[in-house]
Amino acid sequence: MHPIAFVIGSLTVRWYGIMVAMSIAISVIVVYLEAGHQGINTDNVLDLAIVAVIGGILGARIGWIVTSPDVVWYLAHPLRILAIWEGGLSYFGGILGGVIAGWFLIRRRNMGFWRMADLAAPMLALSFGIGKIGCWLNGCCYGMPTTSWLGVIFTNPLSECDLLNQKLWPAQLFNSASGFIAFAILFWIVQKHKHFDGQVFIWYLYLYGSMSFVVEFFRYIPVHAAGLTPNQWTDLIIIAVGLIATPILRRRPSIGVPAHEHPATEEQANREAGEPDA
Repeated sequence: MHPIAFVIGSLTVRWYGIMVAMSIAISVIVVYLEAGHQGINTDNVLDLAIVAVIGGILGARIGWIVTSPDVVWYLAHPLRILAIWEGGLSYFGGILGGVIAGWFLIRRRNMGFWRMADLAAPMLALSFGIGKIGCWLNGCCYGMPTTSWLGVIFTNPLSECDLLNQKLWPAQLFNSASGFIAFAILFWIVQKHKHFDGQVFIWYLYLYGSMSFVVEFFRYIPVHAAGLTPNQWTDLIIIAVGLIATPILRRRPSIGVPAHEHPATEEQANREAGEPDA
C-alpha cells in the first residue's frame, strides 16, 4: 500500500489523514440527519459533534502517545505529537476524549447524556470502520505473519509497517469490517428496538469489545500480559462496563425527546395560535 496520497510543495498528505477526516465528516452528517429524523434539536447535535470531535482527536492522540513505546521520544519532540496525519491514534482514547468533552456540553444544555450516547453509538462504529481503512493504506496496526491465502504483503518503505516483504494477516481490514458490521446491527436493529436510554450505547460496548478482542489475535502486538494484549484487557473492561451498566440503566426512566424539540403538528400549531380547528 502507498501511504502518501499526494504532495504539494513541502506538504505531504497521507491517506491516513484523509480517511480519518472522511470518517469524521460522514459520521457527523449521518448523526445530524438521524437527529432530525428522531425529532432532536439538530443545532444542539451539531454543536455536540464539533465539541466531541475536537475532544476525541485530542484523546485519541494522547492515548496513543502515552501507550506508545516511543513516548520518551515524543516528549523530547513535542511538536511531533500534533502530527496525527502520520498515524497513531488510540480509538479507545478517542472515545474517552469525545465523551468527556461532550459531557460538559450535554450537561450545560440538558440534552440527556444517554439519549445522546444512543444517537452517537452507531456513528462511532461507522467512523471506526472507515478510519481503519486509513490504517490499511498507512500500513500501521498490521497483523502477524501468516501463510494463509488471506495474507497481504507491505513493500513500500514509506509504510508504517515494520514487517515488510512478508505475508501478514490483514488485521486492519478485519477491524474495518467489524466496524461496519457493528454499525449495521446498531443502526438497523438495536436502535429500532431499544427499551431504555443507553441501550444502543451499551450494545456498542458489547460489539466493539468482543470483535476487537478477537481481531487482536491476528495483530502483531509484541507486548502481552497473561497471554493477552493491552488492548484485549481494555476490551474485557469495556464489556464488563456494559454488563454493569445494563441493569442500572434499565431501571432508569427514559428521558425521551423534550417537548420543545418535537416539531408541532398543524393542529397543535393552530391551538397554540388560538385558531379554531378546521
